[in-house]
Amino acid sequence: MIFLAIFIIGMVSNVLSDSARCTPLNSLDEPLTQLSKHFNINHHEVSEGGEILISMLKKYRQAPESGVMLNVILRWYLDLFAHIKPQSGIENQISIVANSLKECLNSRTENNFVSDLKELSKIKLEDQLIQRKAILELEGILNIMKETGKRRRKRNMGRRQRT
Repeated sequence: MIFLAIFIIGMVSNVLSDSARCTPLNSLDEPLTQLSKHFNINHHEVSEGGEILISMLKKYRQAPESGVMLNVILRWYLDLFAHIKPQSGIENQISIVANSLKECLNSRTENNFVSDLKELSKIKLEDQLIQRKAILELEGILNIMKETGKRRRKRNMGRRQRT
């Protein structure tokens, strides 16, 4: 649980630093401290097995991937808070932190990306109209992919020259 509390604090500070519309981090110090005490994060079992969520986030160091993963993890925390809310004595702290995370989540640009991914996964592949439209758009998609590849190569070549 120590990793959980540290991760919550780290995630909140990271998200809050990305957006001016989020709650200031120092206003979350007390609720996070109370949650840490309630969940006894200093217990030896908490540190066994290593990190859970931070290790996932570390895999995606590049900006687009880390933003998407951060968004998914923030949503996971909101689900976690919804699951543990009925426990007595911490409802207020969870509510404060969850509301802050919701504010930050709504202000992040990756939010649209995640919702677009969800929408893409809901498209029915069996639908013939969808199949026709997809084939019609395929050439445009491939052109965009080629252009993206060219930009990356140019950017990477520029980086190699500087070193």
